Amino acid sequence: MTTIFFTNSGPERPANEDAILVGPVYADLSMDQPMVALGNEELVAVADGMGGGPGGATAARVVLEDLKLNLAPHGQAESRKTQPNRQDLLLECLYGAIDRLDRLSRDRPELAGMGATLAGLWRQGQSALVFNCGDCRVYRLRDDYLELLSRDHSAVYNLYLEGLISFDQIRFHPDKNLITSAIQQANHNLDLFSRVVRLCQDDLYLICSDGAWESLSQESLEDCLKNLSLEESALALAQALLAQNRGDNFSFLLQKVELLD
Repeated sequence: MTTIFFTNSGPERPANEDAILVGPVYADLSMDQPMVALGNEELVAVADGMGGGPGGATAARVVLEDLKLNLAPHGQAESRKTQPNRQDLLLECLYGAIDRLDRLSRDRPELAGMGATLAGLWRQGQSALVFNCGDCRVYRLRDDYLELLSRDHSAVYNLYLEGLISFDQIRFHPDKNLITSAIQQANHNLDLFSRVVRLCQDDLYLICSDGAWESLSQESLEDCLKNLSLEESALALAQALLAQNRGDNFSFLLQKVELLD
């Protein structure tokens, strides 16, 4: 698996509250061009901070740091002895992150109300766990068709599921930022979406914050990714987002499936 990633504050934001987990946790930066990850990472994720200012940036970084510490390969052995289910491990880890956010906010009142939305991919052998909480997303490009694999926790996405608006209208709806679940201080009733998918050779996974998918239609996202190399896809997507961004931070990572024979 080869991974390439990009995060940017956007043209109208003074700071970047997104963070990316791809080996290290990349936070508090705004990149000029996509970067190839050095390792073959089994766990990758994007977090989008909520709460504004230092609170959002802190929450995004904390959530990904906890994932890295507790779910990265070097930290799984003991946990798997008692809890082999990856969904349960992930949920346990996220509740631990919420506890950490609670402690931080007690010590630093300016962080009150902070939280983060999250999406990621956790590979194991020839399958992977797709997961999200909030409105960060996971897509898969297979045979030049881009499919949304995650499910937004938002009021507007529920309107789409009820048939009241079209899929693309989610991007423009005035209530699109009303999130129904997040990894947030004092949230002890977390709604986490997860599903296991089979990995196929040359599948391309896109994991992104809402600043990315709100800026480009699904067709435009697909056009940036199909019929190109991984590096060309990342560059095309970064350039399209820089040109079309609607004022939010935006982050993405691309992971290409390369199965061993």
